[in-house]
Amino acid sequence: MASLLEDLDELTLRCRDEKARQYIAEAVASYRAGAFRSAIVAAWIAVCFDIIEKFRELALAGDKSAEKQVQDIDATRRAGDLTRALKFERELLEVARDQFELISPIEYIDLSRLQADRNRCAHPSLTADDQAYVPSAELARLHIHSAVTHLLQHPPVQGKYALDRLLQDIDSDYFPTSWKEAKLAFASGPLRRPRDSLVRSLVLVLSKTLLSDKPDWKRRWRISSAMQAIRDLHFAQYSKALSEKLAAMFRAVADSDLLLAIYFLKCLPDSWQFLEPDIRQRLGSYVSNLPSKDLDDLDFLLEFQPLQAPARQRLRAATKAELSGTLFFDMPSEVADRYVSLYLESASFDDANEWARQMSFHVGDFTADHVRRILTNSGRNRQIVGSFQIGPLINKLRAGKKLADDEFEQLLNDNELSAHMLPASEDI
Repeated sequence: MASLLEDLDELTLRCRDEKARQYIAEAVASYRAGAFRSAIVAAWIAVCFDIIEKFRELALAGDKSAEKQVQDIDATRRAGDLTRALKFERELLEVARDQFELISPIEYIDLSRLQADRNRCAHPSLTADDQAYVPSAELARLHIHSAVTHLLQHPPVQGKYALDRLLQDIDSDYFPTSWKEAKLAFASGPLRRPRDSLVRSLVLVLSKTLLSDKPDWKRRWRISSAMQAIRDLHFAQYSKALSEKLAAMFRAVADSDLLLAIYFLKCLPDSWQFLEPDIRQRLGSYVSNLPSKDLDDLDFLLEFQPLQAPARQRLRAATKAELSGTLFFDMPSEVADRYVSLYLESASFDDANEWARQMSFHVGDFTADHVRRILTNSGRNRQIVGSFQIGPLINKLRAGKKLADDEFEQLLNDNELSAHMLPASEDI
């Protein structure tokens, strides 16, 4: 019994509204005293107060339907209209469910049972003349639990209203692009204690947006930060939603739009675990045949372990023409390897000159091993040795300081490239 009472105390603390919390505290006190009829009546009163306060919060936020409800409530109180008040109480749960989505259809059933049992407890006319209604302890505790978990602990926005509000926040230019900041942004809103259905709907809508709407990158990173924050706050609901629906979403992506699927994985790399084998195979095939215009996404793909092998296969087939039209903010080492290989395979003087110029733009991306490889192997290709651009390229490599001067000079001498060094004034 002690543990049950402790659980009820925790439920009391989870109530958002002070008036509702007082009535739930009264219901718990009655439960402890064995006054189970009083406990059920107090629980229902807490539900009524909480819904009314939620109407007031929504009215302050500009909800016109909520404003009308508040005006009707205030008018009924001023007039002392008992008939109207009873009608309002009878319809209260339906209004909360249908007009404001404060409760789900299942939660409505549970709270309707609380309402019915409250009527049996409070109105002798609803029971037999010779027998008082005596609810069990388990029933009283169930109603207290339902009142808090279904309604009293939640903010006034749930369902479609909450979803629209969250999507509007995420679409704002001022929504953070850091998941930690996004987590703070969600801390006091509808995602503080959301229903599972709200988390599910939000995750699926954001996922669909990433896969179909082609948002700009700033918006894409806002969505990504929101998804990562949801994952951290509500991991079970996040994982369940993606495990059930993400595979179908990926299957629906057209071949011409598969790059959006890659962008999705770039934003949420852990989502790979929710994809089924046929989808993974399709993405691997796409990456191994990645269109030339999309080669700048190789920087992510070469780091993303599940698609690393097909990305490397595509890179090995990349031509000079394809790579020369590709920009990398930070060139991956494997792409630099391909640059060096293409240079060392130059088949003509013109080929060597053209690619040496291209190489010169990326000297800063080359590692010490790349420089060693260029100096060690260039002398073996007559087309390179005889090209005009070998001297400027060697000068730029030396200026890049990836190797110590003595090692650089030694490699030049060992491979008979010293003669191609130019004075700094002749470097272009």
